[in-house]
Amino acid sequence: MPEVDVRGARGIAAGAAIPPPPARRPYDASGRRAAAEQRRVFVTVTAAGLFAERGWRGTTIAAVAREADVSVEYVTKTFGGKQALLMEAMRSATFGRRGSLQDAFAELALADEPDRQVRLDRFVDFACASVVPMAPFVPAMVQGASEDERMRSVLDTARAGHVEVVREAVPLLATGPVHDDAVDEIVVLTRAETYLTFAVELGWAGGRYARWLRRAVGRAVGLTG
Repeated sequence: MPEVDVRGARGIAAGAAIPPPPARRPYDASGRRAAAEQRRVFVTVTAAGLFAERGWRGTTIAAVAREADVSVEYVTKTFGGKQALLMEAMRSATFGRRGSLQDAFAELALADEPDRQVRLDRFVDFACASVVPMAPFVPAMVQGASEDERMRSVLDTARAGHVEVVREAVPLLATGPVHDDAVDEIVVLTRAETYLTFAVELGWAGGRYARWLRRAVGRAVGLTG
């Protein structure tokens, strides 16, 4: 076999520019983030169903983890505990991630609407959209508040926020001076406990409740007789 002189080839190789390595494609983590969010939402929805069905005492972190097919550690690390999990479940059922009751009320922009009857319609729609999905959680909240100081604080804050929204709404709905009890009346009219009395105990459908609420709020602010 003839002898091959590789010295020239080596020299060429030594002097040649080494091509750069192929550029690395950026890692796309959007799929992983989407999957993580779906998992979080599924656990939240699972917890919402359990709190509504079993109440505060009957819903444990372990029960939520079992029903959602995740670990107890995942639920604890993701949500921080039972109280925070209930709050997240309620937010997902009502305003999602939009914020508080006050934020949702501000989005109505009632002051920009000149027709007070239209304002009343919007307020009633807002109240129904708030109360109806939240009502199933109220027994769990009340039960939790009797046992857990943090839940008591959450419930007190929620009730104070409800009063504040009604206090802002009344002058926007009324055509003139209203009775001193108007705010208190509308607070009671729009409480979840009131809705539960009609819906659960008396069997009212949502539409009947909405029509009743419009009449009652309208009378309280002097818009209807």
